[in-house]
Amino acid sequence: MASFAERFADLSIHRSPLCLGLDPSPELLRHWDLADDPEGLRTFCGRVLEAADGLMAVIKPQSGFFERFGPAGMAELAAVTAQIRDRGALCLIDAKRGDLAGTMVGYADAMLGAGSGFGGDALTVSPYLGLDALRPVFDRAAATGTGVFVVVQSSNPEGRALQAARHPDGRTVAEALADGISAWNAALGPGTGPLGAVVGATIDPASTGLVDRLPQSLILAPGIGPQGAAMADVAAKFGSARGRVLPLVSRAVLRAGPAPAALRDAIRRYQEEAWSLWR
Repeated sequence: MASFAERFADLSIHRSPLCLGLDPSPELLRHWDLADDPEGLRTFCGRVLEAADGLMAVIKPQSGFFERFGPAGMAELAAVTAQIRDRGALCLIDAKRGDLAGTMVGYADAMLGAGSGFGGDALTVSPYLGLDALRPVFDRAAATGTGVFVVVQSSNPEGRALQAARHPDGRTVAEALADGISAWNAALGPGTGPLGAVVGATIDPASTGLVDRLPQSLILAPGIGPQGAAMADVAAKFGSARGRVLPLVSRAVLRAGPAPAALRDAIRRYQEEAWSLWR
């Protein structure tokens, strides 16, 4: 069974390493002149997936924009996850779940792998109830060939104080999380492991040593576009992780819609820029 990292590496060669955030926010639905309801959600997602067909390694539906519609929205999330896989891309469900270990068993069973409720290829998680509490998700990812992306240093400014706080040994919280992820991957053997990290593309260049602490991890790099980072920043700040970085774009592409040709042109522009991280 090929791992998430192996499947990503193969898709990156043919489609680029780009990850597209599928974010059907109220603002974007209005911008596309769609109703802010499950039907509008379905139309939005269908158009994006059609425009992105064959161009993306990974597509990342943001669970919160589906959950806000209740059961109908969750049904659309399950449908979108299946459609992403049917189009040959990897589906990374951005749910940032984080809880006690017993509860994480439920989230793991719900989100990860072909036999789960949603069938995701990967899942984002939050480690702030303890990295060890996430072990059920880590174990399921290793067993099912899926992936987990742990929030280590996010692109939003609200998280910086917590992530930059220091342990008694002098390491920041973000550095300690990176070390824990790397130890877990290393215990599984050589190569890129199932535990990835979320490290914002907006990080201070002085913090790029954090990337060096993740030698066996895929790295999801959000923040390109409205949050202030450019693809060139990813190439400069994540150079030591060449071939393992998923540059993430969302609003910068999605606001080009709803015209399918304009949307696909925007995707292609970022796809070409993302090639620089692989070639």
